[in-house]
Amino acid sequence: MSISPSKTLSPAELAKLEHAFASDPSSAAYKPLAEAYLSMGRFMEAMVVCKKGVKAHPNAVDPRLLLARVYAEQGKDKKALEEALGALQVQPEDKAALRMAGALQLKTGEAEPGKANLLKAYTADPGDPDTVTLLQQHKIELPRPAAPAPAPVAATPAAPAPSATQQSASALSSVAATAAADAPAARPAAPQPARPTARAEAPQARPAAPQARRPQVVVEEVDEDEDDEPVARRKPSSGGAGSKFVTLGLLVAIPLFAIGYGWYSANARQKSRELKKSLDAASELLKHDSFDSYKKAVEAADQALEVDADSAVAHGYLAYAWAIRWGEHGGGDDARRQAEEHLAAGKKSGDLSSHLIASEALIQTYGGKGKDALGQLEEKVKGLDTQGRSSSLLYLTLGLIQMNAGDLDRGRDSLDRAQTLSPDDPRTYASLGAVYRRLGQDGAAWRNYDSALRYEKDHPESLLGRSLLMLEQDSPNFELAHTMLKKLLESDPPPSPRQLAAAHLARSLLVSRVSAAMADMKPDLQQKLAEVTAVPVEKEKARAEMLKSEDTGFSLDKQNPELHLIKGRRLLAEGNYDAAAEEIRKAIRMDGSRAQFYVELAKSLMGKQGGEKEAADALQTALKTMGDSPKLVVMLGNAYRRQGKLDDALSQYQRAVKDPKAKNPEARLAMGAIYRERSDWAKAQEQLEKASQEFLGQSDRAAMALTELGRVFQGKGDAAKADETYQRALNADEAYSPAYYFYATLLARDSKQTAKAKMLAQEYLKRDPSGEHASAARSLSGG
Repeated sequence: MSISPSKTLSPAELAKLEHAFASDPSSAAYKPLAEAYLSMGRFMEAMVVCKKGVKAHPNAVDPRLLLARVYAEQGKDKKALEEALGALQVQPEDKAALRMAGALQLKTGEAEPGKANLLKAYTADPGDPDTVTLLQQHKIELPRPAAPAPAPVAATPAAPAPSATQQSASALSSVAATAAADAPAARPAAPQPARPTARAEAPQARPAAPQARRPQVVVEEVDEDEDDEPVARRKPSSGGAGSKFVTLGLLVAIPLFAIGYGWYSANARQKSRELKKSLDAASELLKHDSFDSYKKAVEAADQALEVDADSAVAHGYLAYAWAIRWGEHGGGDDARRQAEEHLAAGKKSGDLSSHLIASEALIQTYGGKGKDALGQLEEKVKGLDTQGRSSSLLYLTLGLIQMNAGDLDRGRDSLDRAQTLSPDDPRTYASLGAVYRRLGQDGAAWRNYDSALRYEKDHPESLLGRSLLMLEQDSPNFELAHTMLKKLLESDPPPSPRQLAAAHLARSLLVSRVSAAMADMKPDLQQKLAEVTAVPVEKEKARAEMLKSEDTGFSLDKQNPELHLIKGRRLLAEGNYDAAAEEIRKAIRMDGSRAQFYVELAKSLMGKQGGEKEAADALQTALKTMGDSPKLVVMLGNAYRRQGKLDDALSQYQRAVKDPKAKNPEARLAMGAIYRERSDWAKAQEQLEKASQEFLGQSDRAAMALTELGRVFQGKGDAAKADETYQRALNADEAYSPAYYFYATLLARDSKQTAKAKMLAQEYLKRDPSGEHASAARSLSGG
């Protein structure tokens, strides 16, 4: 039974739907009930029912699209888009999913993907009025049907086309004839020699040249004459041996010159075609961003150099490909040498391409000079922008270097700019996935990895990134993580040895987490999980497989610090803080220039009792080495805060926001919380309001900032403003449980709001039964 959103249901009808759904939650009954709730504006109930529908029907698009509608009705377009894209994962060709995803992408500023999805929906069903209306609304031109082929026209057989040599000879003979016609009338007419055959064969091979632009004929001086005046400027004689000699020389030289010129032109055109073909192939291969494509791009660019050894473009492609093979795929010293040699050769030409600029920055970064690379590249990017020559490749490279230096917000901004300039580049999307993952914005990270995989099927870096992202969740989808890693480990052509090594370490992490999850499961569920993840149920066998995967990874790539980082995360998940810290220290010893390593070290150190001081020492060392990394500065402030050194913590947070143009909502959130604890309401309000605005697109963090702001208003005694702010926090992210508790504490003071306060406290306990405020929430809930 389908319910129209506009229909008002009686209590009896609604009760009937609720009973049908409660009797069998796995049936299709979720749909009419969710639609009914949605039509009544009961969004929370509609969301709960839809999520159960998604769980019961994982391979259907309807529950996901209905959940997307629930979010869209509340103005939560980003979440709605996540669900619509999830529906496309299930059924990529579904017109309703394509239409909804396209409309939401256009609404949220993703113009190119949105347009592409709407056009796909139109292709799936050109007669669908909803799709056509959206295309017209956004002024997207409909695809035009192919024009019918013209009817064949009978024609007389054409004469054979003249060769390049014949055309050149014809042209030069015409030049000679024109020169003769333009001679002064006083000159006696010389006997006409036979015309060259080439002219007679192709009289229409070239259009007649305008008379006003007569070709210049350069004639060398003749030594026989004592007069120093060039032959071309002498007055014509009345005839004689000299004139006949010149005419005869011209008639012999012109055809010979034409033959040579024709051969030269044809050869030059052939070389130009070969060069363009090789460069186009190399450019296209670089876009695929895989180990195999970089190898093939090198081959294509090498072929271009065989045609033109001085091609700056070819040297740029080679320097870029070899730099990535060295720095990202573990190519070793030979790859580094090749990158540096092609960079030097390309720079000699004086014509710096974007690939040469990018490769120079990457070579510096991978060589441990990231700070220098960053400063130089920022200047070049700024200079090109002022000239109107913005480069997506350079913004991508800038974003990667900023991310590597720990400046995640600016790295994200640079990568967003690169994506705007080139909306179909999988490397840019994968890099955005990585930066959002480090920022803790898992939803945005997943969407960007997903986009990379849509533009480049089985993109290795995105498969790896999604796998690790999934394994960092509190409740991972182990089956999906296993599927992605299996695809990566068994792909043909294979990824780079470095990517394979990381995949083996990720597999080790998967085995560890699955084994831990099995410990709390019943035997039948253990067996089911073992079947979908290929992880043994027996702990000893699982541990042996975990260690084997790690050994395989380290044997494939002994020089990759990322492997120690992944192992450190595995040990951290197991609660082995000291061993985790030691693994991450190994990563730092191998490459001390990456801010992310120090962040992970600080996390592991602060995970254990009394590790805050050691974490602060590590972060101070990192900052001395690398300069002010906003992420590291905030981490240092957190370490001081954990030690109770609030003034030192405030000093670090203020240091993190000293640049008025820079956004650092994490620092502002922490400052606001400290000021609130000190009852410095004005400063707390200022910092928390800025934090809530700067957490744009980060619903969970925005909810946290708004909850703190609500506590500020509550502390000031402004109950109305506190009530409004807590509601804003729940609208930002209904999953943020502390907002329910603190909202309940506010309402509990008003006897008229007791029932609502109890409901909010119960909701907190439902979402976080063992949370920090669980005991107080039970008192509020009457439990």
